[in-house]
Amino acid sequence: MKTDLSMAELLALVEIVDEHVDRNFPGVDPPRLLREVQQKLDTIILRHSKEVETTITPIQKKRKAGKMGS
Repeated sequence: MKTDLSMAELLALVEIVDEHVDRNFPGVDPPRLLREVQQKLDTIILRHSKEVETTITPIQKKRKAGKMGS
């Protein structure tokens, strides 16, 4: 089983968890386990913030360019 995630995979996982929490627990505190998962993911992202920035910036630029072309 693969346990190492690339930065892009980690960011996608964070987005999935955040969307799940927002959709299923609107305006309420999510269950403890989900809150802990979010906190751990946030900690990892903070620890690797430089790598996150170099991963996410090209993705954001590509998305922005795609929206402008629509």
